[in-house]
Amino acid sequence: MPSFNGKTLSYLPNLCAPQALLRAVLAAELLAMVLALVVATDLRGFFVSLGLHSLFVLWVTLASIFTLCFVSRFLTKPTVFHASVIVLATITGFTLLASVLGLLMSGNNDALGSILFVFKNLVISLLITVVLLRYFYIHGQWEETVEADSAAKYDALQARMRPHFLFNSLNTIAHLVHIDPNKAEAALLDLADIMRLTLDKRSRIALKEELELTLAYLRMESLRLGEKRLHIKLDMDQNSLPLDMDIPPFLLQPLVENAVYHGVQPRQDGGLVTLSLYDAGDRLDVSVTNPLPPSGMSTHTKGNHIAQENMVKRLHLAYGDRANLKIQKNVQQYRVSFSIPKE
Repeated sequence: MPSFNGKTLSYLPNLCAPQALLRAVLAAELLAMVLALVVATDLRGFFVSLGLHSLFVLWVTLASIFTLCFVSRFLTKPTVFHASVIVLATITGFTLLASVLGLLMSGNNDALGSILFVFKNLVISLLITVVLLRYFYIHGQWEETVEADSAAKYDALQARMRPHFLFNSLNTIAHLVHIDPNKAEAALLDLADIMRLTLDKRSRIALKEELELTLAYLRMESLRLGEKRLHIKLDMDQNSLPLDMDIPPFLLQPLVENAVYHGVQPRQDGGLVTLSLYDAGDRLDVSVTNPLPPSGMSTHTKGNHIAQENMVKRLHLAYGDRANLKIQKNVQQYRVSFSIPKE
């Protein structure tokens, strides 16, 4: 999200940028025109009312923006609730202050009218602020979702486009052409399916497609590492799985890739990767288990940590608190699992 001096006030955009200030001024002036049209009875009254409303709305808008810009410099990643409270308190405070100053300058002695004037201004200000906060929140969530989906697809494409991966895969296929043409053809089709699904722009795909992508990847890696090094166990009953269930793309394949790349590849004798899928009624349970490399052997922990953080973020954006990623590690095995609701 955009930030002020390197920081951001939760889901809010950078209100201190010149373009944002200009948009805020134009929006405030538009609101002033609407309010003036509501109360004006003739053209002269409209312009008089427009001037008064413009002064009021612009003062509240600019004072609130400058205050929020200043406050954001001292806050470190406030929650959505805290950021919303800060914005509501700031705008409400300046609306109240502007209303009181306006009454003092006008010399209005009507107590009931003054109270109604202040109350009306506060209600209008709160309603507009709540609507804008809701818009910024939804827009921020949408941007994060698009960013996460794009990043996942980009990472998957980069993984498929690793020079060593392509060289080894194509070299293996070229070797198979002479000794087993049928297996070479199947490998080429798997590689084509991987590229096709990686470049797919859909935000949701069927579980069947994700499973096919994952199995194609495992078959390609089995050719690269050799069947004696990479052992695969599929713990699932495809007849009972909700294969038509829509899920975000790249939920299974990255976990399997991590298992192969961080668990099996560093071991000279290879290892077993177990992919488990269970239909748990209203939920789908998924887990991937792989061996741990011997002590002292490189495990690419940094890359594994980044991949897991991305997976946690994608699950949270897609399902909120209804999904969570769990990691279990013992002396010999590493297991990553998550459960998602059927939708």
